[in-house]
Amino acid sequence: MIIRLLFAAIVLYGLYRFVKLVQSKPAKERRAYYITLLIGLGAAALILLSLTGRVPWVAGVIGGALPFVRQLALKYAYQRLGSGTQKNSNGGASPESAKTMNQAQALSTLGLQAGASKEEIISAHRKLMQKFHPDRGGNDFLASQINDAKDTLLNDSTG
Repeated sequence: MIIRLLFAAIVLYGLYRFVKLVQSKPAKERRAYYITLLIGLGAAALILLSLTGRVPWVAGVIGGALPFVRQLALKYAYQRLGSGTQKNSNGGASPESAKTMNQAQALSTLGLQAGASKEEIISAHRKLMQKFHPDRGGNDFLASQINDAKDTLLNDSTG
């Protein structure tokens, strides 16, 4: 009984410290931390339930893998959408690299083929922005790459 209470106290203290850490972050970054917390808590709950025999072990494995799958999916999206950017001396993407996106990079970013119509460009842009918009769990970099790709293709098609 004492071990369970001690474990619960440690978990509650950890949650308290995590929330304090998140509150010290800028408002724009807080959502990502809270999503990470919820996914982590859900995964931990599934693992705990599977260890106690209340849930099949497969659910515990799937729940334990969720945080890692999320990170791999984000890493894949960064690589796919950020492949045409150059790094500056600070390690971040330089603003000039976003402005120099060529048509091939823009087509690759939006997942289109050469000769795509204006409607196809707009439709592909809309679908990607629904997935990667900062207000929906994406980030500013991905959104700016998607917007730059749309602008590049629309400017090339009208010019």
